[in-house]
Amino acid sequence: MKPSEKAAKARADLEDAILEYLKARPEGAINNQIARDLGLESDFAGRQKNYLTYSLLGGLITRGLVKRENVGGKKPFKIV
Repeated sequence: MKPSEKAAKARADLEDAILEYLKARPEGAINNQIARDLGLESDFAGRQKNYLTYSLLGGLITRGLVKRENVGGKKPFKIV
């Protein structure tokens, strides 16, 4: 399998994990919660963290599978 094929499969697997996670939480979840619970937190000392999950969630939003709502000052991601 080519590296690009491995990356595409890994991305699909991670997106499936996020969708399954959100399906179990009708109230939704914020990015940090998703990253922590799925073991995808950034191991970075700087201020910007968890961009992997933001990137994956962005793709899911673009495809109409996930939405983001403003609820009490937080913006949880939810299944559409």
